[in-house]
Amino acid sequence: MLATATTALPVGAGWAYEFKWDGIRALVDVGDHGVRMTSRRGNDISAGYPELVAQAADVGDALLDGEIVAFVDGRPSFGQLQTRMHLRGAKDVARAAVDAPVTFVAFDLLRRFGVDLTTRPYTERRATLERFAAEYEGWTLSPSFDDGPATELVAREHGLEGVVAKRTDSNYHPGRRSEHWRKLRFVRSGDFSVIGWEGAAENPDTLSSLLLGIVTDDGLRFAGKVGSGLSGRTASTIQRRLTATTASAVPDVPRSIGGRQMHWVEPDLVVEVEFASWTGDHRLRHPVFRGVRDDKTVQEARG
Repeated sequence: MLATATTALPVGAGWAYEFKWDGIRALVDVGDHGVRMTSRRGNDISAGYPELVAQAADVGDALLDGEIVAFVDGRPSFGQLQTRMHLRGAKDVARAAVDAPVTFVAFDLLRRFGVDLTTRPYTERRATLERFAAEYEGWTLSPSFDDGPATELVAREHGLEGVVAKRTDSNYHPGRRSEHWRKLRFVRSGDFSVIGWEGAAENPDTLSSLLLGIVTDDGLRFAGKVGSGLSGRTASTIQRRLTATTASAVPDVPRSIGGRQMHWVEPDLVVEVEFASWTGDHRLRHPVFRGVRDDKTVQEARG
């Protein structure tokens, strides 16, 4: 179930409020098959987080929804989490588990001992989740509050990403974006499709900035480029993942940006970018690269 973006939290009776965690959305499915962790795109990511798989091994049949989070000094760090997102080799993962430990922050329980809970209201699912956490030690729950403004104030004071408001009488709708869940993001950021890249001035074959596209009702539209925040190592990793093509995926991209050569790629990679605002010609103003979002599809790259 996905939340709808909002510029202000709904208030009044019938709403619960949770912090928005800056991590990777994941399902933890425990059953006769063992433990399987899947991303929003349905990819099996179990091998990347063996400590979370081990944690869930003895809880019995369950399906939990939550966020994989790397905490640094008590706060979520997506940058720290990035160091683990693409590791699958056993030795590399084991080393990273020590250097960059992660936590699964659970916020919903969708199945328990074979009983489908998605048709139950939020309040009932939440109560079942809290009983689950009380029975099995070591599980971290996303706190739930009934005061929206106070929750927002605390989240801002602690430098968190935002707040999610959830209707207390709402069922869980898998795969659907619903007005029953509303997310308020404090940092202005968005998800964009990579449609190409520019080379460095001194080395045109080395990626220095990404050309970005945004999904609109009329298809992909050019959104500008981002180079700030791209380290050399990250740029090299991204460049290896891109698939070259002969033409731009969007019709309105400028022929030349700053005189540098542009290399077009298939728009199948999504990145998250912080920015100050939109310019008058619909380009990102002061963009900063945050990370690759393998958990999102190009169709979700709507800024």
